[in-house]
Amino acid sequence: MTTCDTTPFAVRTQRSGTRFVATCHGELDMTTCEVFFAAVLPGITDTTTDRVQVDLAEVTFLSASGLRTLLLLLCAAHRNGKSFELHHLRPQVRRVLDLFGCTTFAAGLVWEATMSPGGRRH
Repeated sequence: MTTCDTTPFAVRTQRSGTRFVATCHGELDMTTCEVFFAAVLPGITDTTTDRVQVDLAEVTFLSASGLRTLLLLLCAAHRNGKSFELHHLRPQVRRVLDLFGCTTFAAGLVWEATMSPGGRRH
């Protein structure tokens, strides 16, 4: 288990079989997204995991920088053949995802449309 703490954000990670879980607490914004990215990326690049889950139950704020970090991690997960799931979204976090059209975070569509070499670009 790994714990990274900065004020006002903390992320705890753990592996359970082939599953990697990151549990977040606080505000995911431009001052904390690097800590979040650094904590979750090892679960994505670990060859023994096949599923990355992010528990956002205790995330009280999600900025555009935080959303960008989630999308970067989603793309990294796809590149590494992993599923990437968000769980326990608070209403204010869901609102940000809704605003940017990411609520159905089965957002392989985001990957295909923006990052895949053969993907369509609008």
